[in-house]
Amino acid sequence: MRTSPRRPSVVAIALLGSLLLAGCSATTGSTDASDGAGAAVQERVPADAAEGAAGLQVGSSVPDEDREVITTGDLTIVAADPRSAVRSISELVETAGGRVESRAEHLGADDRAYGSLTVRVPADKITATVEALDGIGEVQDVSLDAKDVTATAIDLDARVQALSASAARLETLMTEATTTADLLAAEKELTARQAELESLQSQRASITDRVDMSTLTIQVVSQAPEVTIRPAGFLGGLTAGWGALLVALNALVVAAGALLPWLVAAALVLIAVRAVLRTVRARRPGPRGGPDGPPAPDGGDGPGPGPDESSRLVGSGERRG
Repeated sequence: MRTSPRRPSVVAIALLGSLLLAGCSATTGSTDASDGAGAAVQERVPADAAEGAAGLQVGSSVPDEDREVITTGDLTIVAADPRSAVRSISELVETAGGRVESRAEHLGADDRAYGSLTVRVPADKITATVEALDGIGEVQDVSLDAKDVTATAIDLDARVQALSASAARLETLMTEATTTADLLAAEKELTARQAELESLQSQRASITDRVDMSTLTIQVVSQAPEVTIRPAGFLGGLTAGWGALLVALNALVVAAGALLPWLVAAALVLIAVRAVLRTVRARRPGPRGGPDGPPAPDGGDGPGPGPDESSRLVGSGERRG
């Protein structure tokens, strides 16, 4: 019986097909394994990153009515009686549900009183409060500033949530710790996370307070501040130079007034020193023999020979020699 020549090719094709099937199975298995590893890694991703990403996504699509805005303002009120106006403003703010953080009343030049207040007003009543101030005095120089802090608030919320979850996981690890070293390490990390969490919570509370309660700084005066219009060009330069000259002269006058008492004191001291020196010199004794006569010789106390006797003695000595 003869063997068919086509049998080896059929066998080869069958072997090749089985190899291809095995390769496809291996590829499918490796893909499944990689998907399982990815799922495991996804499970190990900390909740901090996921919560932070969620916070950023929320921050980009916050509606206008949910945005957090900090409003601050400066006002000047002109009132005939600033002290009475300060009291009326305090009552108005407290009636609106706000509070007075600082209050001052002063008595300036010419017995003109003025006052200042720093008040906190609910953000939804800031406009009504500013309008109500017109009933107390003439409102001037109103300046209101609104700052959007929505992104900062959302970021703080996300970080607070992440740290809270991290602290809860650390507390679980502390209960499951089997060694003292693991317990101490978890406790140390938990302490650091709690400190950071409290700091973030404090920042978030501060933002919430400033968003809910707007801040107004109010100045109360009896007369409106004068507005000075300075000319430009040559006249402006001349006016500025004249003003600088007056300032310099005023500084010189002030310096002279400050130095004058010291100069007077120094002059009095100098006069006293010179008087003492003159007294000392007057009491000092003069030379012997009188002020006009020659000084007495060192050998004796009596008067020495006159000029005639000295010449005679010298002449007789020469003759004898």
